Amino acid sequence: MATELNISVISAIHGIVTGNEAVVLVSGTEGNRPILKLNDSNKSDSLQSVDGDTSKWKGVLTGFTVGVNKLIANEAGDEASVAVRGFPIEGPVFSGPHIQPWKCTTEQNGLGPAVDAYCNAPTVTKYYYMDVKASDFLPYDQNSPPKPEQLAYTTTDAGVTVPYIIRHEKGTANRGVWELATLYNPHEPWTAINPQKGWNRKLYIVAFGGWNQKYSQSVLQTGLTPELKYTVFIDMALRRGFMVARSTQMQSNTNSDSIRAAESILMLKQHVMVHYGEILYTFASGPSGASIMQQMIANQYPGLFQGIMPLSSVHSSWYVPGISIESKLLEHYWTKTSPSLWKDAKARLAVDGHQDHDIMEFWNTVFGSEKTGGVDPTQGTGLEPDQTYSPQTNPAGARGTLQDYQVNYLGRRLPSEWSHMEAEIRKGFANLPWDNEGIQYGLNALLNHQISVEQFLDLNEKVGGVDIDANFIPSRTVASLVALERLHRCGLINDFSHLAEIAILDIRCPEREDPIRSHTQFHTWVSRTGLIQAQGHAENQAIWMCPGFRTVQGPPESAFVLMDSWLSSIYKDTSDLSLAEKIRKNRPSNLSDGLWTPDGTSIGDLEDMNTTYATFGDPRTVAACNNPKAMFIAKPQLKPVELADYPGVKFSELELQRLKRIFPNGVADWEKPGIGQTQSIPWLSYESGPGGIPISVDRT
Repeated sequence: MATELNISVISAIHGIVTGNEAVVLVSGTEGNRPILKLNDSNKSDSLQSVDGDTSKWKGVLTGFTVGVNKLIANEAGDEASVAVRGFPIEGPVFSGPHIQPWKCTTEQNGLGPAVDAYCNAPTVTKYYYMDVKASDFLPYDQNSPPKPEQLAYTTTDAGVTVPYIIRHEKGTANRGVWELATLYNPHEPWTAINPQKGWNRKLYIVAFGGWNQKYSQSVLQTGLTPELKYTVFIDMALRRGFMVARSTQMQSNTNSDSIRAAESILMLKQHVMVHYGEILYTFASGPSGASIMQQMIANQYPGLFQGIMPLSSVHSSWYVPGISIESKLLEHYWTKTSPSLWKDAKARLAVDGHQDHDIMEFWNTVFGSEKTGGVDPTQGTGLEPDQTYSPQTNPAGARGTLQDYQVNYLGRRLPSEWSHMEAEIRKGFANLPWDNEGIQYGLNALLNHQISVEQFLDLNEKVGGVDIDANFIPSRTVASLVALERLHRCGLINDFSHLAEIAILDIRCPEREDPIRSHTQFHTWVSRTGLIQAQGHAENQAIWMCPGFRTVQGPPESAFVLMDSWLSSIYKDTSDLSLAEKIRKNRPSNLSDGLWTPDGTSIGDLEDMNTTYATFGDPRTVAACNNPKAMFIAKPQLKPVELADYPGVKFSELELQRLKRIFPNGVADWEKPGIGQTQSIPWLSYESGPGGIPISVDRT
């Protein structure tokens, strides 16, 4: 019986092609090369049989255009067709209109001048080899190769022994810069249809931490210190046969928008598929802000990664602006508004919730100066002053806040909300989806008798909020309903709803050992809670705490090997189980939660970890009395002030009336869903405007 003729485009996400090339597979033929047309152009000569099987034909096709592309295959009277949508290599695909202005940095990245306004530049390829004596990568000259005794060899995880020569490629996509490295013998052929055996067809994405909103292509980061290098030349991956890649759009210290980062990963994977071959699976790793990016992308655009390894995890993008604002509000209140009431450092720390004062100081200094760090619209754009927002001299300039960086998703403020700067330029700034109405700062400290009633009342009466320019204001900040709805709908506050089909290994050192003080370990437990709330379990997540290990330097090799083993077992599982079930079934038996040494030795279980290394919180967890639901709610519903909610606390009648005046609309009710809180929707496109429209993708 004849097999039905079928045609498909092999891409990172089926149905989407970026650039003008893609791999096409025609199957079900009866032995003859099919006639293949792309937009009426004959591409039959591009096809070749797959491993000698003349019922399957594959080829790299050039000529895809922006918009709908139609492919038609004919063979022995049978016809099959498929339509895919093409997008330009500079994007956008789903992130919405390009934000402007945008600085090109191709020359700083060694690519020469940009060839257009979209920061595109020709790809640059170089070769390196592992030198036996130097135990390091050195330039490889094809015309004058190193002596045989200088060239190391490696045996990949597939058992293939090859010269340890690396192809290093650097190029542009999505107005960013990417680079990759893989085992590659320049003296032998390689096509996407017949890749060399040195590549194990696995892709490892290296992500960089930090946090900023640069209006720039940016520069591939090299590291925090000389001993903490960030590079694609990672021996533990390359020698095993992995391809290692990264992008400036996957660097949260230059791009903190996970949606543009996801778009860039899609384009990078498309490049790999066209020029190197099909990918078995992709997993990523990176610390701090990079841990945010991994978890956000995995939830917002599931299928781009099959595994993630968040290091020194922070759970969600919009956590950063929120903690930045609240840290500044509290510091301003304690030092400027009521300093005489808060001389006791222990009382301040009880409200702050962190392990020590250094952590709040980190948020106050690293993420800003005189205003609310990380949310000041006059800072962080990476642009010249004449292009950057100034309320006095340039109200139309680019604004350095996360909401303005994400204006395509959150939308702009209505005229009724405009400041005089917005009225002057006749355009609203982006909606700010942060709110502190009804938040009872220091509530848990009050209930535990760590602060007095007067301190609690004075704090909540005077702490205030911020305006759209991050200036302190006496009243609380109230977000618009549309901003809150879009925040949740777009997954900008991580709800962990779409992570059942990804393997997660969360790795961190104890909080007190982490040199970067913002890496508070409660985020790991927020992620765990989010997974359980969303899917009823967290069996696809393992938690490692590694005393003495600096997670900012990358994952331990033992963890890298375990993640690969996990994904490899899933890939080889041909049962009828769902992907989510395969992930749970194939989790390595020795991959358990608890205390681990970097070499992969278990030294304690989950109970040991919690007993040995206490977990602290932040001002919002103190206000919510450690209710984990608070981390998934941007604005809580409000309830009336009731004395029963303050057990053990004695309010006088005057104090009770004062409390009710402080919260005229009520106080936060963390047991109810938040205002505007809905489950996030994956694979949204913002081509048609804020809020997004789901796009149909085939992730099989």
